[in-house]
Amino acid sequence: MRQRRLAGHWLLGCGAVAAASGCGGAGAYDCAEAVACEIWNDDGTSNGHCWGQCVHAPPDSFGAPMLVWTGPEALAPASCAELVRVVPGTGERIPLGGATRTLVARAMPEPAHGCPACACTAPACALPQTVTAMSIEACGDGSAGTQTSFLPPAGWDGSCVSPGAVGPEQLGSLSIGPAIWEPCTPIVAEEPPQPLSGGAGEVAVGCTGVVEGKLCPGDAELCMLEQQPAHLPDGWRHCIVGEGELGCQQPEGGADPRTIFSDKLGVFYKDLATAPACSPCTCKAPATSRCEALVVAWEDGACSDMLVGIDVNEREGICVDPVSGSTLSSVSATWLSNEPGTCTPTGGEPRNDRVVGVAKTVCCLPKALEAP
Repeated sequence: MRQRRLAGHWLLGCGAVAAASGCGGAGAYDCAEAVACEIWNDDGTSNGHCWGQCVHAPPDSFGAPMLVWTGPEALAPASCAELVRVVPGTGERIPLGGATRTLVARAMPEPAHGCPACACTAPACALPQTVTAMSIEACGDGSAGTQTSFLPPAGWDGSCVSPGAVGPEQLGSLSIGPAIWEPCTPIVAEEPPQPLSGGAGEVAVGCTGVVEGKLCPGDAELCMLEQQPAHLPDGWRHCIVGEGELGCQQPEGGADPRTIFSDKLGVFYKDLATAPACSPCTCKAPATSRCEALVVAWEDGACSDMLVGIDVNEREGICVDPVSGSTLSSVSATWLSNEPGTCTPTGGEPRNDRVVGVAKTVCCLPKALEAP
């Protein structure tokens, strides 16, 4: 059998040879015929002049074609040693020339941790916290005048209190603040369990080989030399890898789908580090609530000589002008409506873990169509 070298690689001639006299010499075929002869794999199939796998050139966002293994991390190959080429005719298996492991990346694990149970404190209605005497009418209305605070104690329950005494010269008007709707706040009902240990997720291992151009028939631009699909161990595919979360190629213009890296295996991460993440605990305010109180101001210190009674709600306070010459010595309050509602806890749901790492998108030849 005559041999002819093309683009730096040997092509095996076909047909009978009358005399081994070199290219252009006497023989059963000439040099053009030799170049046109295809290489035959040991399984009887032909890849044209590419002794391996013909593929389309990847997009600019991807690197050169490579062989990629995916599967559980515990079974991941430690090197490219299991990749071999089979010598046509003899079936001899020898290491794949130039294969180098250049990728180890991990798939994003599913959240494998618990999250805290969320709850809410109860909302509440609180009585007004400000009572102020003004020396002029209409609470000042922007005019100058003296102000005398007449503050109930903190946590006032409405019982009669006498914070002081305000004489007629200081009591032109009386301002009473609104009732208070005190919102609920989120609480963590229980601590989350510790995250489960890693090591059981999917990984991608990539081995680069020799890729040549101008060796494939038709519109396939690249030849992955010696990388025949029929001889790949389980788990290995012909793939390309791009940095970031990317889409894969799709056949266009009648291109052979067997040469297009259209099968997206997923996004894997180099130097992956994760931290458990849960949605924060929050509280949704009630759809309806009502806080309304009757506040009564008294001229004496024992809440027996009424000066004025005022209804206030949680939206706004009110200003009144008492009878001229009155005094203020005590105050009391009763609830007309104490219905703060009920808050709904939200959050405490697992999220995708926070990620530190470099995303790698792996796209491969379609498994069902991968050329033999």
